[in-house]
Amino acid sequence: MEDFPSQVKTRRQLQAEQTKDKLFEAAVSLLAEKDFEQITIRDIVAKAHVSIGTFYNYYSTKMEVFYETYRVADHYFSEVVAPALTQGTVYERILAFFDYYAHYNSDLTDMKMTRLLYNTDNPFFNRDPHQGMVGVLIELLREGLEQGELAGGDSADEIAEYLMISVRGLVYNWCTKGGAYNLTAATRRFAVRLLKAYQPT
Repeated sequence: MEDFPSQVKTRRQLQAEQTKDKLFEAAVSLLAEKDFEQITIRDIVAKAHVSIGTFYNYYSTKMEVFYETYRVADHYFSEVVAPALTQGTVYERILAFFDYYAHYNSDLTDMKMTRLLYNTDNPFFNRDPHQGMVGVLIELLREGLEQGELAGGDSADEIAEYLMISVRGLVYNWCTKGGAYNLTAATRRFAVRLLKAYQPT
């Protein structure tokens, strides 16, 4: 009986995640059909087959539902990308990380979604960097500094911030140009140039 409260909590957490997944998937599906401004909360709950009250248990606005993409991205980078980045030098693995980052933005996320998320009110650009996607990059950078593959005097956190600000700018440029160029190839070239600043002399 002592374990019962934790089991109930875990069950509730799983149920909450499943409900959030349904709402997120419904919102993404609607975004493929029409513009963000045309989507209503009633549209989302109808598509997800949940009540308005259930929606407001988790979110205050429809924009918050679309921010769930960061939870999905963090899971992808923690569970799929990080285990794949075990071979090669740290430098090669950092470049591979950015290959995955570009692939996620250009192929696994709809461009309309990417454009929607790249706004100055997005709180996830300033969240704790030691989790999920950016956390994977920080660990690679820390390993590179410890092994002497990277130098320059900056910490892993500082380098990660510099790299992510720069590469997010590239993704924004790609969005403004309507995906006119190959984002993965451009990100690879961009990352190579950026990392030159941290190569040992």
